[in-house]
Amino acid sequence: MASPPPGDPAYDQEVVTSAKRQNVATPTGDIVERDVAVSETVDNVEARRSTAYWISGVVYFLFGLIEIVIALRVLLKLLAANPTAGFTQFIYNLSAPFVAPFEGIVGTPSASNGSVFEFSSILAIIVISGWTYIFRITRGQVLSLALERLLS
Repeated sequence: MASPPPGDPAYDQEVVTSAKRQNVATPTGDIVERDVAVSETVDNVEARRSTAYWISGVVYFLFGLIEIVIALRVLLKLLAANPTAGFTQFIYNLSAPFVAPFEGIVGTPSASNGSVFEFSSILAIIVISGWTYIFRITRGQVLSLALERLLS
């Protein structure tokens, strides 16, 4: 059976019937627990939209987390943090895959005390922020289309 086209009320909404336990009064006045059929209309458009917003929230969170880790890397390099310290190693290792594509594009000036200004990390933050902005602009179109195809 072919599914109805988008925009058709049969495509966008469906009636779901389920059984729920409820207390019901009998003709004699006794209260008994019985299964009662309950019907409700489910809006599939709203369901797709809420799923898209949830996915968008997860993507924003991940991009933000990556940007924070890279910003911590910049700060630790500027402060000439001890690279053998556990936290410093953790941040450097966690941020390395996101900064690696940008290393070598621009020089990395350093001071005599070991302080380093990593332009590659700043460039990574700018590019990831750009991806987040592009995702925000196209989110409604791309996710709605993908979810429509996935859920149909």
